[in-house]
Amino acid sequence: MDDQLSRRRFLSASAAGAGLLLAACSGKRSTVTVKKPTGSSQPAQVSLVVASYVHVAGTDQRVSVAFIQGPAPVTPSTPVSLTFVDRANHASAPQMAEAHRDVAEGPKPETPGLPYFIVHHRFEAPGIYLVRTSYQGKTLEVPLQVTAPSSTPVPFPGGPMVSVATPTVANNLGVNPICTRRPSCPLHDVSLDAAMAEHRPMAVLFATPALCQSRLCGPTLDNLLSVRNEFAGRVRFLHLEIYTDLSGKTMAPAVDAYHLESEPFLFLSRPDGTVFDRLDNAVDPAEMRDTLHRLRADELVDGRPAQAGFLSRNRVALRPASQPRATFGRVRRRTGRSRRCAGRSGC
Repeated sequence: MDDQLSRRRFLSASAAGAGLLLAACSGKRSTVTVKKPTGSSQPAQVSLVVASYVHVAGTDQRVSVAFIQGPAPVTPSTPVSLTFVDRANHASAPQMAEAHRDVAEGPKPETPGLPYFIVHHRFEAPGIYLVRTSYQGKTLEVPLQVTAPSSTPVPFPGGPMVSVATPTVANNLGVNPICTRRPSCPLHDVSLDAAMAEHRPMAVLFATPALCQSRLCGPTLDNLLSVRNEFAGRVRFLHLEIYTDLSGKTMAPAVDAYHLESEPFLFLSRPDGTVFDRLDNAVDPAEMRDTLHRLRADELVDGRPAQAGFLSRNRVALRPASQPRATFGRVRRRTGRSRRCAGRSGC
């Protein structure tokens, strides 16, 4: 099963966890048989899936995985360690993964949350890697595609953000509504190009709560709003919708400028307009808070990264939206009316 199918299985599982109906993708995958649930005549299969969207060679970046049992995510009972194996069968040193759960903070969350696990890893060369781990003593592997920076259309850590005009309360630029969250969020007071001209750290979320193809967009926006006040005046926060209207047929210009084929995407950028980190798919408040603190620390240490791995040496000149960028075998863009979500914040 390829990387895109892995992500679709992850999205299908997240939708199932929220009571939505999305078709699960099938295909070859690494599975193990575990004790069958009570009342079930068939043994349950556990699959490892890659949840993060885009992976680039030559820069440290976030890689997230999840464990899926049938249609639902599961949480391993022991710590998760990930190893990356290249085509020459060279394996990286095992990395202990951080455990997260995509759920709002508080004593009584609305959902049990979607468990996922992250590491930050540098792939030295493009190609197909295997992500390897174990579950209940059995080995699980899943393919992961790593692309050359010159062939990657989506901004990546160390590379430039794209300066593009985006809808605001004062000027919707033909996007209506500019926020599908209910009630609307307060992150639409400035255009992205104007925010970049302020030369401040930024957190820019691409997500559509009402038209998301999984349950993740609304909760991810809620999670961002829940940590925003901790960084007030120090980080500029923006939310950008995916579509131009509620028909879900036409992508907003900023989505095209960033070459996004999936959502949600959260870009953390430095004052110089380069990407500090990129968080996609499920992101919980704890991970957002940690990354925002690292972004602030990066800004405060002589203009150089305070955390090894988020590269100043890979930074390149700011690229305007009008300048084309090389593309590679992108998954076919979604067409037709998107399925509306139900639940928290419209998704």
